[in-house]
Amino acid sequence: MDGRIVLKFRFVLISLGIIVFFAFFAGCSDDESPTVPPPSNSSVEIEMTSDPLIQFDGPTGKTSVIVQFIARDENGYALDLDDVNIELLIDENPVDNESILQDDSEELSSSIYLSLVLDASFSMLQHSPPAFDPMLEAARNAIIQLDELYEGRPGSFDWNVTWFNEVIFEPSSTGRTWVADDLLAIVEPTAGTATKLFAAVDREAHNMLEVHEYLANGPHDHHVMVVFSDGVDNYSWFDNSTISGTGVTTSGAGYDFSGYGVASLDSAVTAIETHPLLTSHVMGLGSDVEDDQLQAISDAGNGQYFKNPSSSEIDELFALVTREFATIQNHGATIPLQPGDYLFGVRVSTSDGHAEDEISFLFHAGDDEAGIID
Repeated sequence: MDGRIVLKFRFVLISLGIIVFFAFFAGCSDDESPTVPPPSNSSVEIEMTSDPLIQFDGPTGKTSVIVQFIARDENGYALDLDDVNIELLIDENPVDNESILQDDSEELSSSIYLSLVLDASFSMLQHSPPAFDPMLEAARNAIIQLDELYEGRPGSFDWNVTWFNEVIFEPSSTGRTWVADDLLAIVEPTAGTATKLFAAVDREAHNMLEVHEYLANGPHDHHVMVVFSDGVDNYSWFDNSTISGTGVTTSGAGYDFSGYGVASLDSAVTAIETHPLLTSHVMGLGSDVEDDQLQAISDAGNGQYFKNPSSSEIDELFALVTREFATIQNHGATIPLQPGDYLFGVRVSTSDGHAEDEISFLFHAGDDEAGIID
């Protein structure tokens, strides 16, 4: 294997596998609801999720190398840490165990800021079974899962929720902080409400850009937007920005609502692309959604578009999205290397040893010129 690969090129190969996998979802009828397949052990592939970080510490003479990646099976399905074995290499030899950073090391810190953008139009109640409450429950479970995940790892997990019909709702800027269970008390949509999808995405992308100035803005941090919708935008063309108000859920959580100015798919895409660190994943529910438009929103943030025609499997749809960032792995080592150029490798094998993949890159270590060699 040629060690001098450019890491980002692997995204092209990975994306092809994911497209094949999720094409299955688009072709399912209501009678053929898809289920999440178990991870496969027949293949594994490494997808780098950020550039390697190389740092030299003058007082100790040691160089730190930190890598961040997702390991995927042959279908593009993200594998958990328990599914794989990880080995770090220097010049094709295993890194000394004394140099490997422990999982709870601050050097491996990685934070996530997640924003949920949820469809609260009346059509969400017209599915069989209705999709609105299952969507809220799945979103709540995802938040709980990520909270638990970050109890044992360095970094932080923060989240926000926006829901929309012909106006846009969000947790109140005053009052108590929302918790995961508050999602279950979001007010049910009423008949006659239109869908301001593009406006909601446009506004939340701008909000996330403002938050990026002080939250989760490190080299291995991630801002993630998850958009869930079952229909076509039919109201973002209308400027109703003069509307505003407040409310309180049955759980006692306050919320604000407001209209929005004219927005479009193009403006939503531009807002996502303007954010330097935003990944956007989109879930389309039903057989009538505008695939091209939802795909454009996910493409703008280099995310994935997941589609399921059945409202009975919303929890599995959310599980697929959650795995996209819950399975991001951070590994590294702090090594006493003399000044010079080295080859750093990451080898990932399935836990049963049936398949493996390896990536590697050249870097300079041992002095203030430490960094990746192009």
